[in-house]
Parts: sequence; structure tokens; C-alpha cells
Amino acid sequence: GWNCQDWVPSWKDGVPPDGYDGVSGLLNWQYVYTLELAAKLETWLGETELAARNRRLIAELLPRMEESFWDEKRGLYADDKEHQFYSEHVQCVALLSRLLDTERSEPLFANLIAAPDLARTTIYFSHYLFDTLYRHGRTDLFLERLSYWHDLNANGLKTTIEMPEPTRSDCHAWGAHPLYHFLASVLGVRPGGMGFTSVRIAPQLGTLSSASGRVAHPKGFIEVALEQGASTLTARVTLPEGIVGVFAYGGDEVALRPGSQTVSLPA
Repeated sequence: GWNCQDWVPSWKDGVPPDGYDGVSGLLNWQYVYTLELAAKLETWLGETELAARNRRLIAELLPRMEESFWDEKRGLYADDKEHQFYSEHVQCVALLSRLLDTERSEPLFANLIAAPDLARTTIYFSHYLFDTLYRHGRTDLFLERLSYWHDLNANGLKTTIEMPEPTRSDCHAWGAHPLYHFLASVLGVRPGGMGFTSVRIAPQLGTLSSASGRVAHPKGFIEVALEQGASTLTARVTLPEGIVGVFAYGGDEVALRPGSQTVSLPA
């Protein structure tokens, strides 16, 4: 198959190093990340045997991946067994998997942000970078990394492109994912559990002073309006009937009920 991951200029046809016929760090991390997500889904569905199988495979693979791809000196995962190539991509998937303890994940995230020579995510894979930034409380960097989208109008484009210039794939749906992150990362509206039966709102305004929007839910719309004051974050939240949730900010959590409510927490 075509193991296209992202249109990184230095990657052939969007395929990461050793992604054709070698042993790819990115592809291996994607595999164990997917196994972990599948295990959570199978557990929720009551398929405990399938979940156990997935986690057994993870337990078998992780030590081999550590041996093959972890670079102790750099504090990063390599894209290849020879440790010649490094990317933002593989660090993001490793962090998103949540299979690393904090002693590994915290310095790994710091090195992801600081390393100057990593292959950078482009339009497609930036989704995973943005999700990684949110999970580590750095949505301010998400706002800084929107240059691909800010440049669209200056380049005469009215739709999101597939890959960086030069390209004439001028309209591609995957480039719209910042819209998701404005709702899920800046406003912080995400499911509180499987099936979206509850909501967890954990906003990160970054460098913004205010933001508002609404998220479609099977029972209606979840509406959020945020205002950042000198010492307080104020949120106006409306939940559909039958939906409860939690508003989380700065280490504090407030229970949310159906209907409209206002929450104020220390900034």
C-alpha cells in the first residue's frame, strides 16, 4: 500500500523514512496508538477478549520500539532504526498514545517543541500536532502554527489546499481541521466519555482574550463564550437538555447542568 503520512518536502510521495520497505518509527507508533484506541473501544463495548488481545500486542511491541527508535541522547524518537531522521510526527503520535509515563512524556514534549531540525508537520498532520499541543497546555503554539492557513488568501485561494506550495490540489477537506481545534482546543469542548453522553469543557485561550462558538451534539448545541479578564476567566455555557458535564480550568473543576450558566474561575 501507499503509506502516505504527510506532504513533508523531504519525504518521497508523503511516505516517512523507511515507510516503503523498511522499519518506520512513525508507522510502528501509529500501530500501537491505534491498538490502544481500539482496546478502549472494545472495553466500552464489552469485548474484553479483543481488548486484551490488543493490549497484549502493545506490550509485545513497545519494548522493541524503545530499543529500535528511542534516542536517549536527544530525548526523541527517531523515524528509522539508524537514527538518521527525526520528525514532529513520530513524537506527536507517541505522546498522543498515552502509553508513556510522565518521566518520558514531559521531556519528550519539551524536546518536540525545542528541537530545530525535526521534519515539520504540514497541513494534514498538523491536526495531530495541534492535538498534542492542546493535551500539553500549549494552545498558544497552535495559534502560532496557523501560517499555512493565514497565507491562503494572500495566495489567491478561497479553499484549503492539500499540501504546501507548489501544488494545484487547491481544495482538500483535510485542511479544514483548524475549525475542529477552535472548538475542541481553544473552547475546549470535548466528549466527557464514550458516546458523548457528557461533556468536558477545558478551554485554552492561548494569546486570545475572548472566544465563542457552538458545537453540534445529537441532543442540540453546546454553546460556549469565554472572556479572559485580568485575574478571572468567565465562561457562559449552555448545554442541551439531558447533557451534564464539567468545566475545567487552572486546576479547578465546576459541574455543568443542562441549560445556561455562568462560570468564573481564577486565571
